[in-house]
Amino acid sequence: MSTLTKESVEMNEIKQMKRIASLDFQRGLAIFMMVVLHEIQHIYDISWATNIDQLLQKSPLIIASVFLLAFLSGWAGYFLLISAIVNVLAMTKKAAKGYDPNKILAKQILTGVGLLIVGAITEGLFYYGYIGSSIRSKGTTTWAIHTVEDFWQRFGRAFFTMETLQAIGWCMIINGIIHYFLIKNKGYLKIKRNVLIYAGLTFAILALSYPIWRLIDPLYPIWPNEGTARSYHNFVTYIFVVLTGDLEPLFPFLSVSFIGSIIGILLAKPKPSNKIPQYLGMTSLGFAILGGILLVVGEITKDPLVRFDFTWNRPNLSYFMFLLFAWIGVVALLLNYVEYKGNPEKFANRRFVRTMRLWGIVALTVYSLQIFSLLPRWIFSFLVDDDLVRDKLPYEKAGYVLLVALFVTYCYHLLIVAWSKKNFKYSFEWFIVRLASLGTKEVSNRLDVDTIMNKTYWISFKEPIVIDEKEKIEVIPKINSEE
Repeated sequence: MSTLTKESVEMNEIKQMKRIASLDFQRGLAIFMMVVLHEIQHIYDISWATNIDQLLQKSPLIIASVFLLAFLSGWAGYFLLISAIVNVLAMTKKAAKGYDPNKILAKQILTGVGLLIVGAITEGLFYYGYIGSSIRSKGTTTWAIHTVEDFWQRFGRAFFTMETLQAIGWCMIINGIIHYFLIKNKGYLKIKRNVLIYAGLTFAILALSYPIWRLIDPLYPIWPNEGTARSYHNFVTYIFVVLTGDLEPLFPFLSVSFIGSIIGILLAKPKPSNKIPQYLGMTSLGFAILGGILLVVGEITKDPLVRFDFTWNRPNLSYFMFLLFAWIGVVALLLNYVEYKGNPEKFANRRFVRTMRLWGIVALTVYSLQIFSLLPRWIFSFLVDDDLVRDKLPYEKAGYVLLVALFVTYCYHLLIVAWSKKNFKYSFEWFIVRLASLGTKEVSNRLDVDTIMNKTYWISFKEPIVIDEKEKIEVIPKINSEE
């Protein structure tokens, strides 16, 4: 390990991009999990597992696998949490460096709007939209003779569902506005005040979720349900979808964004407290306890909005609390293991972590291009008797499903590696970066693959070891090296 003076480190930091390795890893991990889990969901008929009596007759391994798959199916909000941490961390850091809060706000709003546009394109045209559903259709109807009504049924979901991109987009806009008022006039220095405000907003969203669900859900025959929403296509229904619809509405997912904001504020301090992992661990445990209480209440009252139930749709309250427990817990564990143990560079350059970091650079694009999975599934179909583009496979082919999912995931990886050679030009991130630059007049270098992968200063929160009190020379990890 080399030693550097404090002054030389500061000079190097000016020239290099500074990042938090565990967050970069988790952004990629979240999208990697999404690809694997969505692929299993798309090609495997899991309906048999909804019969609990039938499920319990299977082997313990099968039962455990089903419950794990069901629990992880709700992890889309994990990506939202990581995004919120990174966004608020960046906003706070920029404000502390003297950036104009108005430009910071403009960038957040433009980025949020960009995500909403990308979300509309993704949901309206791609895998679940007009093009994707037409490809996957078993009928003989061609695109040329589809009626306007048919087009609307396929494209209309773009406006009447709250998927991950829409959730992140709306949360970026709302959080951007809130954080603008908190950081202006050097408000970024009022850390305790800002944390308390976000904590209050978090519990307000969680507390209001149940009564707002109770108010809106009865207004429609089946709610939340995107099909129902499209049958009542008007502006009021759209607002209700944003607030309480499928799949990640603001109530309760805006609370995830606020929790991420708290973590981002704490990590933005010049010297983050070494107790942050402990605080997050206790918060995580608190949500687990709250989830347990709601679980008991739900079983007693038989209230479907409270009782525990795995679902692909809007999670009920007890399930949501357990999800918060898991997401915050993972963030706490990785921060403690990486940044607070003082080994971020070693961690960042491990092979699997580097792969996840690469995926994380274009996580939104990977999420948007689920339609790409149809190509490797079509290729794989030539090797078997099944139509993997249109059919779902039965219980007996569970192992086969996993093999297909891994093959598709590897094809995504090949696409990402090839695209990285051109710094992901024309990806959704590429367009969003340029849209956001309209507010700051600066184009971010967040798609410079070589810099991010090989020339980054990895932040450590471990206290340096002082070896000469008189000269104040500190031993710190080498800034960057390839193992």
